[in-house]
Amino acid sequence: MRRTTREERQAHRELRAGNAALARGRWAEAVEHLQAALSLDSSSYLAQVNLGMAFFRLEEYPAAVRALTQATVLNPQRPQAWLNLAAAEAALGNLERSREILEQLAAQHPAHPDLHYNLAAVHLRRGDRLAALAELETELSHRPRHRLAGELVRQLRDKPAS
Repeated sequence: MRRTTREERQAHRELRAGNAALARGRWAEAVEHLQAALSLDSSSYLAQVNLGMAFFRLEEYPAAVRALTQATVLNPQRPQAWLNLAAAEAALGNLERSREILEQLAAQHPAHPDLHYNLAAVHLRRGDRLAALAELETELSHRPRHRLAGELVRQLRDKPAS
């Protein structure tokens, strides 16, 4: 059994502190801890994806895109970083890039939570109401109790198309 080094233990402490700060909504504090964790262990997927989310919450979207892109490089098979990356791209107004990411994710993980809801949001921002409704129906087929998806479907059906 390999023993952990002092640096690895410190990286893990910083990661735990960053995650705790995220859970408390202390985004700037989370960034500090997660950057410290990554300076000690640059291969930490969890630190990288959580750093991206902390930047996202701070509305520092270019930094969020950089961190989340790095997370997808570290572990391209984990869907959460891709979902978060699409959200950060959408926040920057890069709707086409966001749509591409979400559609690729849908091909690999079609039932991932919130995937189709987020794709619906992108379609709505692009003005494609029918595509949005289709994605919301897909989300609800996977998660019938998805409250936000259900509310958005009702709003779209009640509001006449413009």
